[in-house]
Amino acid sequence: MSKYILVPIDFSPSSINAMEHAVLYANALGLDIKMIHVKRRNADYDPVINYNDYDEVLKSSVISQFKRIIAHFNGRMRGNIDYCVRDGRVFTEVCNQAKYGDAAIIVSGTNGVSGFQEKWIGSNAFRIVSHATCPVITIKYNFVPQKPRRIVVPIDNTDRTRLKIPVVAKIAKCFDAEMMLIDLRNDNKLSTQKKMEEAMKAVTVYLDRHGIRYSKEHLRVKKAKTANAVIDFALENDADLIAATSERLDNSWQQFTVSNPQRLVNHSPIPVITIKVA
Repeated sequence: MSKYILVPIDFSPSSINAMEHAVLYANALGLDIKMIHVKRRNADYDPVINYNDYDEVLKSSVISQFKRIIAHFNGRMRGNIDYCVRDGRVFTEVCNQAKYGDAAIIVSGTNGVSGFQEKWIGSNAFRIVSHATCPVITIKYNFVPQKPRRIVVPIDNTDRTRLKIPVVAKIAKCFDAEMMLIDLRNDNKLSTQKKMEEAMKAVTVYLDRHGIRYSKEHLRVKKAKTANAVIDFALENDADLIAATSERLDNSWQQFTVSNPQRLVNHSPIPVITIKVA
């Protein structure tokens, strides 16, 4: 993996909570953290602040807040914490920083409650997931930071869905977490069963080779209801993370989320890690 985790920061509780999670992952994976704040002309800053005066505000306020965050987390971080400020569209600047700065993972808050928190983080989380080239972990604002113990990993009968396994396995290994493999299928055809058995075998052979703990479950659902079923399964089994797969930059998603691609990111109360595949 690369050297750091990128965390979008708007100084709301949602983004600070994401930072809490990022520290857990950074320490486990041996990574640094870089925070990024994107200033926008249409942002909901204090109305008494004129945009033309923003540079001065940046020096006196934004940097001061970054320094307070660094001071708060420094004693808990094994690596370094840094920050940067960009100007433009939030998801574009975050994804460009991750791509050209060679970030390993983006950890972003989502589903803010209201105001600045919702408009900055909530409206950009899925856009970041859709356009980022590195894995993205999205975290609901009220999910308490904790080391993942169980990771739900939906598996279908395509080759693409298995491409997320090495990334998820690395995280599971670092946290000694269990990967809960879900055999997802929309019918009982023999051809589907055979493909699923082959897919699951390929995954379990990989996990056995790398010493990863796992369990296997079957879940038959209608295609349009799959995302909801995955969330329900994760909640029922007290999971701490859901693994998803996204494709390209056109917002198309892997089979198990195609019915409602934003549901996992925007509505899952459990953090979601989304891995981009070709």
